[in-house]
Amino acid sequence: MKKARLIYNPRSGMGITSITMSLDRIVELYASRGIELQTREIDFEVAPSTLLEGLDESFDHLLIAGGDGTVNYVVSEMFAEGLDLPIGIIPSGTANDFASTIGMRSNPIEACRQVLDGVARPTDIGVVNGHCFVNVFSFGTFTNVSQHTPTLLKNAIGKAAYVVGGAVDFITMHPIPIEISSDDGDWSGDALIVLAFNGKTAGNFPLARMAEVDDGQLDVLVLKAGVVPALTAVPTFLHYIFRGGTGDVPRDALHFHCSRMSISSSRNEPTDVDGQHGPELPVELECRAGALRVIRP
Repeated sequence: MKKARLIYNPRSGMGITSITMSLDRIVELYASRGIELQTREIDFEVAPSTLLEGLDESFDHLLIAGGDGTVNYVVSEMFAEGLDLPIGIIPSGTANDFASTIGMRSNPIEACRQVLDGVARPTDIGVVNGHCFVNVFSFGTFTNVSQHTPTLLKNAIGKAAYVVGGAVDFITMHPIPIEISSDDGDWSGDALIVLAFNGKTAGNFPLARMAEVDDGQLDVLVLKAGVVPALTAVPTFLHYIFRGGTGDVPRDALHFHCSRMSISSSRNEPTDVDGQHGPELPVELECRAGALRVIRP
């Protein structure tokens, strides 16, 4: 009998996307396909390596249930342990950006069927200062909303919680002096927002529609500060990215693709990696092409 392991975050999601309400049905579904499914609940007070104990290449795949932060948490530990297994994703978080990018359905049982019927495909992963990210690395205005939005609020009102948090960030926006060096070119100046995407969305907002998870490139968007007033710059920037990042790039924006990039700043600005606290600046980023096998529909 084949075997797989499910690692899930019991605090992710709400209502129909709550993984704890679907555990028994998921185990039964796997059994009906001839696969014994082991389950492990994430306890963030315990070393993440315990989640992978006993896992090896004899397992068919690793199933991860949670949001982008949960996927990041497990995948990062896989890379640290040198474990190479295909992963499947059940999107049970608030935004589930990476899972949405690869076409996973929001219903846990339907997502399981997609995994069981899907194909493991080479998928890019971002790395910043040695830490993995599956969706986006960012800093500046709006970018750490997920960090300071309480889990209870996210579970209660879902993605609307990000709008509430974003309103606070808009009031406190400030310029960040940065220097960027990449294999697509260099830039220095003051920025309000910096986003480096592996996926396509952030908070389920389609900010990087031209990005692909298998092109070996990061899609980078920068909103410059001081070119035009911020109250004008932000709506113009959002209009550009919501229309897919096509057409003329606004003069207060920078948009490019690269496989490697370094960013430094004289300011100690907090960063965000898939909705979690990221490393301090300066940072070195790279896209590792096809480094992760992800089961996709």
